[in-house]
Amino acid sequence: MNDVQNEVMVLEGITPDTIPFDELFSKDQPVILKGLVKDWPLVRAGQQSANNVMTQLEQHYSQRPVLVYKGKPNIKARFAYNETCTGFNFSSEKSTIPEVFNTIRSQLDQTEHDYMYVNSLRFDDGFPELARIHQLAFEHAEFKHNQPVAKIWLGTESVAAAHFDQPRNIACCVLGKRRFTLFPPDQVQNLYPGPLSPTPGGQVVTVADLSNPDFSRFPRLKTALENAFIADLEPGDGLYYPNMWWHEVQAFDRFNAMVNFWWMTAAPFLGNPMDLLMHAMMSIRDRSEQEKLAWKSIFDYYVYGDPEQVRAHLPVECHGAFAHIDDDMARRLRTMIRNNLNR
Repeated sequence: MNDVQNEVMVLEGITPDTIPFDELFSKDQPVILKGLVKDWPLVRAGQQSANNVMTQLEQHYSQRPVLVYKGKPNIKARFAYNETCTGFNFSSEKSTIPEVFNTIRSQLDQTEHDYMYVNSLRFDDGFPELARIHQLAFEHAEFKHNQPVAKIWLGTESVAAAHFDQPRNIACCVLGKRRFTLFPPDQVQNLYPGPLSPTPGGQVVTVADLSNPDFSRFPRLKTALENAFIADLEPGDGLYYPNMWWHEVQAFDRFNAMVNFWWMTAAPFLGNPMDLLMHAMMSIRDRSEQEKLAWKSIFDYYVYGDPEQVRAHLPVECHGAFAHIDDDMARRLRTMIRNNLNR
């Protein structure tokens, strides 16, 4: 990978009860919280052996089936697309935690082995007792209406291709070393995103390999890497990063575990901007350049501009959608949109 220009800020001495959320939010960039969860029971178990962590997880497993990704040795830990981007280089199936762990254990001494990845499993669904004792204190106005959801990620070595998430995130490294390669949202044009469908895990991901970049095929990737932030995590470390930042996640050990906490910053009734993106591609993208520029001006005024300017000259009685959006107005707009689409 190319040299990068941006260092990730590191905060020392942070505990699960003393996370400085105001400081994190003001940075609008990734921040490593060194040793954040070093006293979690699973982290301490991992200091003895990876098998200790597996055993703890098996003993507290809820017995609910889990979705596991399986890749052959030739994927070299990178879970990604096939050559035509119409499918993937791995398979997925329902399994159980003991079955997954037994397969990993059976291949620990093999130089070449299968890759297995249980990703984005709700912690309280898979391991409810452990979820209760592996927590962070989310005491801030940010979380009044947006309680974080904890997910757990388990498996062999893996590379999750660069993608973005709509929630904010605190990722906690439990077992094994991890590397996050992060990019500000404006680098989307340099990251060569894949198709909207299918996607490996529900999110659009890059088709470029950041660890082995092909600059002849993806020349703009050089610019992306020049703007990247690299965060290397040890077990017990945490990483905060803002929503909409692109990130590739590498897990390096033969068995790895991570817990992350996701939360949305917008009110739930505001809907999913990806719906707007797809509708805009259908309605605007293939119009003439003149029309697209005109619609860009309209969007700049109504959507990205100052909402007060839009409504200041109008009587309050007719503000409608120009007013602050609440749950009732969102419902009415959603009904109007649905009726328009069904014409």
